[in-house]
Amino acid sequence: MSKLGKSWLEILSEFFVNIAAGWFGIIFIEPQIAPIRDITDVLALTFKGIFGIVSLVLAKILREETRK
Repeated sequence: MSKLGKSWLEILSEFFVNIAAGWFGIIFIEPQIAPIRDITDVLALTFKGIFGIVSLVLAKILREETRK
């Protein structure tokens, strides 16, 4: 990671924070538009939550790299 400049790491960190916000936004908005009908809808929302958490973890890792 040290090959990238600190500014690029900050930009990537902010990018992943915004991506996570999008995933979590989908979790709250999508059931209002299309109701949950079966287990596949629940699984889809669960995976979107996992993607949001992974995005936040990546953002944190990148943010910590900028502070080194």
